[in-house]
Order: sequence, then structure tokens, then C-alpha cells
Amino acid sequence: MSALITEGLFRLDGERAVLFASRRRSSGVVKFPAERPELFDGDPEIQDDIEKIELSTEGTLYTYTTQEFLPPLPYKGKRDPKAFRPYVVGFVELAEGVLVESLIVGATAEQLQIGQRLVSTTTTLETDDGKSLVTFAFRPTT
Repeated sequence: MSALITEGLFRLDGERAVLFASRRRSSGVVKFPAERPELFDGDPEIQDDIEKIELSTEGTLYTYTTQEFLPPLPYKGKRDPKAFRPYVVGFVELAEGVLVESLIVGATAEQLQIGQRLVSTTTTLETDDGKSLVTFAFRPTT
């Protein structure tokens, strides 16, 4: 059984991941991950200015690279260097004007192109202690 990598970051909608963000009512600035109003409990004006929103599930590949070596801790995946496989990460620009850093799945770096349309999805990470964690990712549209 897989668990979400963290609560409150995204929800599942079929095969898509719907990311939770926040928008400032006063300025329209969108932030992902979402700002947490409870961190501003001493300032009700700021709390009232933050609204939670859901981001678009489709976007444009802004830039990307490959992760060719095992990331340092607190990386949650398997730590065995022999089991590590390079992967693609990138920034996806969404209609709300925010860039989301994400794993890019379903394509190699050679198959990607800046400006390409991507759609949100999920992927599963396996930890050294045998846990399966579901996180959001993006993949090329089909």
C-alpha cells in the first residue's frame, strides 16, 4: 500500500495530481507549495489575504536537467548507489504564472523539448525501509 509523500501538497484526480497552492488576494501572487495562513496567526490581515487554490494540471516545460548521481540526504528514495537510476527533473510553467519544480516521467531527456506540453501525474518512490511513497510528477501529453 502506498502513502502520499506528504499531506496537503496535492490530491489525486484519476491519473492526475492536482497541486494545492495559495494566492494572495491583495496582489494575486501564487505560491507553490501553498503558504500556510496558520503561520501568520498573529496577523489576521495576512491570514485573510491568503486563499487556497488548486493549480492547473497541464503546463509547459520551462527547463529541465537530469539527476545523474544519488542526491544527498534527506532524499527519501533508496540509498543504494547500485540501485540508483538517473532521472529527469524540470520546471513546469502553469497557467497561474507559477513555475513548479517536478520529476518528469514517461520520457527520457532526449525525448523532451523546452516548450513541450506536460500533464500532471504521479510516481512512486521506494524507500530503504520498504515504504512506497506517491508523489506528483509531470509527463508529456499524449
